[in-house]
Amino acid sequence: MHKIGTFDPKTLSPHPKYGDHANGLNWAPFVEHVDETVHISYGVIEVVAGGETQMTTQAHETGIYMTSGEIEVMRDGRTYLLTEGDFMLIPTGIEHAYRNTGGVPARWVEMCAPQPKAPDAWKDTWFSGPASWDSEAAPINLRDRRASMLGHYDHAQHTPPLAISPDLNGLSQRMMMDDVFGAVHFNMFVISFADGGLCNHHDHPFEEAYFVLGGEVDIVFDGQEYVLREGDFAWTGVGAQHAFFPRKGTPVHWLEIQAPQPPVREGVRFHSPWDYMSNVLKF
Repeated sequence: MHKIGTFDPKTLSPHPKYGDHANGLNWAPFVEHVDETVHISYGVIEVVAGGETQMTTQAHETGIYMTSGEIEVMRDGRTYLLTEGDFMLIPTGIEHAYRNTGGVPARWVEMCAPQPKAPDAWKDTWFSGPASWDSEAAPINLRDRRASMLGHYDHAQHTPPLAISPDLNGLSQRMMMDDVFGAVHFNMFVISFADGGLCNHHDHPFEEAYFVLGGEVDIVFDGQEYVLREGDFAWTGVGAQHAFFPRKGTPVHWLEIQAPQPPVREGVRFHSPWDYMSNVLKF
């Protein structure tokens, strides 16, 4: 119930859902319907220089986190210019289109939920013809209250590391997308460990996916040991035991996804308190 891999630009290929409705739109999935996941479709989207899509409507919500280049996004009648570090939510059923007028490819990590169907399954994506790019795309202005469900991530914005419990300490979190932001199916955020720390063995009643933005971290998934480095991705299914052991002096930060959104209580179950009942209290 887990998957580990590394993003390789050579795996980018035309997105099977778009076909002739897009020019230069490529997709490199991390986890999707062909894996064991049932809630998550997660990977890298690329729009090459000069590429664009038709107006698109989908039966799922989409989260975008820009990693390189610039992309114009027309969403619900307004046009935005997203650059590295920007993020955007496209709610379910909202018409949108992409265009790259720059000289280099634009890439972003994309999360979709509910999990999109396979191209030959129930139709969940529709196209309504070419976009009319009449308005000039402007960078995100977070002071403009009309620019909702948009944001920018800066690694320097992280709060100081927190000591939460014996099983979780030394981390900071920068929330991007959640129910307050407007998402209804998933959370997206960045976790950072600046100097050591601990996230001990635990599991969840939801799926999680990760993409390392910088540094490296030792992990244990279902009893198997790995090292995740910049550009690596991972996924854990419901109930999969996992733990993170950041090395002292080796900063790391990763993009993290949770789907469905966690319950109000008991979204994380650390194993050590329950092991104490068996090993010490002898229940």
